[in-house]
Amino acid sequence: MQNVDELYVTGTAQEQFIKYLNETPQFKNVEAKESTSNKMSDEKLIEYVSAQFN
Repeated sequence: MQNVDELYVTGTAQEQFIKYLNETPQFKNVEAKESTSNKMSDEKLIEYVSAQFN
């Protein structure tokens, strides 16, 4: 990914993944947000993530 300002992470091990990304030069200044790791349908996931950016 190029020119990323904000990243939205869902699923398990979110904290570890965000920490890993923050240690890489490409993502160290990116604002990362965590979400739920609850299972949901594809439609619900799209709706949920869309609401975070609008």
